[in-house]
Amino acid sequence: MNDLALLTAAAGAHLLAVASPGPDFAVVVRQTLAQGRAAGLATAWGIACGIVFHVGYALFALAWLLAQRPLLLDLLRYAGAAFLCWMGVNALRARAATPGGAHLDHPPAASRHFWIGFTTNLLNPKATVFFVALCSALTTSPTAMSVKLALAGWIIVTTGLWFSLVAVALSQPRLRTALQAKAHWIDRSMGVLLIALALAMLLAPGASP
Repeated sequence: MNDLALLTAAAGAHLLAVASPGPDFAVVVRQTLAQGRAAGLATAWGIACGIVFHVGYALFALAWLLAQRPLLLDLLRYAGAAFLCWMGVNALRARAATPGGAHLDHPPAASRHFWIGFTTNLLNPKATVFFVALCSALTTSPTAMSVKLALAGWIIVTTGLWFSLVAVALSQPRLRTALQAKAHWIDRSMGVLLIALALAMLLAPGASP
């Protein structure tokens, strides 16, 4: 398979994977519905920056570390599950918004949302396995550096843009107004989903983010 075919196949596989539900998607939905567009966008680009780490080791010869130290993947899995559980418990504790008020009296800074997105992706072992598998063909064959850099750029940018689109769509004023009265129930539902994802991560880690 030539470089262009490899690049096209890998880029297409990532595009399908990033649109599938998972911890990243759940966190963007939760942050956006609970705290608005800015929070969702900050979370989205935090996730995209987490992807930089995965792409770095998957494309540039660090994937061997997982083969040499399998325990690292287990540690990552436990840390990721614990983080999702923490997020889920916080979401389950959501309270109803006061009439005419915001869902939170003192919204956290955008940097906090960014780090939530970054940590969620960084500690997702499913992303680790996925990117190692996705990029194995490029790291085990004489692939041009320009192709590797093009794929890295595609993966990072499309991840950020996709989750930004999710945040913008969910933060439309009409939709947010309709959901405002039930925002705490949505938070709690997302909390259940995040905890379920954490349990799934522990019991049956998969191979897509």
